[in-house]
Amino acid sequence: MYVSKDKTFNTLNEYFEHIVETVGFPPVHKYFKSDTVISDGIKIHVDVFEFDASAPTLVFIPGTAIYGLCYGDLLYKLGQTGYNIVSFDPRGHGQSEGARGDYSITDIMTDAGNVITYAINRFNTKVSLMGSSQGGIVAFYMAAKDERLNSVICQNFADLGAPETLQLARHPRLFKYIKGMIAKHGHRLPNIQIPVTSYIDLDKIPVKYFGSARAFMETDPLTLKTISLRALQSLAHTEMAKPVEEIKVPVMVLQGTADSIFPVSYTQKIFDKIQAKKKFSLFPNRSHAVLHEAAEEVIPEINSWLQEVYHPQLEATPA
Repeated sequence: MYVSKDKTFNTLNEYFEHIVETVGFPPVHKYFKSDTVISDGIKIHVDVFEFDASAPTLVFIPGTAIYGLCYGDLLYKLGQTGYNIVSFDPRGHGQSEGARGDYSITDIMTDAGNVITYAINRFNTKVSLMGSSQGGIVAFYMAAKDERLNSVICQNFADLGAPETLQLARHPRLFKYIKGMIAKHGHRLPNIQIPVTSYIDLDKIPVKYFGSARAFMETDPLTLKTISLRALQSLAHTEMAKPVEEIKVPVMVLQGTADSIFPVSYTQKIFDKIQAKKKFSLFPNRSHAVLHEAAEEVIPEINSWLQEVYHPQLEATPA
């Protein structure tokens, strides 16, 4: 059973059909096939769009509290341009196993690594990793760890080991205090649940078809309303496998200039440290939900990047 704000559904497919009929969400869920990847003994749900077994694959990581098919419209359209898509719900999210909302950045990296292996085994070694928000952070961290990747695409990213990350919180001073409390007491009460709204202002994030991120998350039966103190602790501080300057995997970053969570100035400082092949695409007046708001603007930029990665001989200008 799947329970939304005001309705109960027997299957997830019923819910998708409901939002197709009521809010006009495209029926793209019909084009994805479900599968499972085992990660640390946990069943990780994946949604697969197969374009061609010989084509490159884009593995996708969703943002905080949501799941892969929330980005179904974008992913389906990307797949149609010539890529296999393997989207996964991290442990504790969506249709995956694991205690709801209880995870760490390191846990999601483990899940990502296992899904990358799945993509390589199912298709081929041409794999890029893409992530949104929290997923973008994980994708960036994987660039510092997993050199099997041909590239990463990050809708926002962060270096969680740096003090500047405090400015990403909804209330930086409060988060700084909470961060200190976590350091002292987080190990004692790791599974206490913290409302997502306590550190992300969901009302400021517009979401196509639903109005705002808050409205969507209140409606959708699979979104997380809370995450564990352990999860928040990992977002407050997790070290990268190597310094940003030593990353060798090509990195693309995309961001809306009106993003209410990640200031462009913050992103630019980290981007400037990257010594590998890189590209920074800004979308004027687009918000943190740029992947939902502006798929038609984002897809050509991603395609251009992937063409440079997989067909470097066609590259016209260095990034």
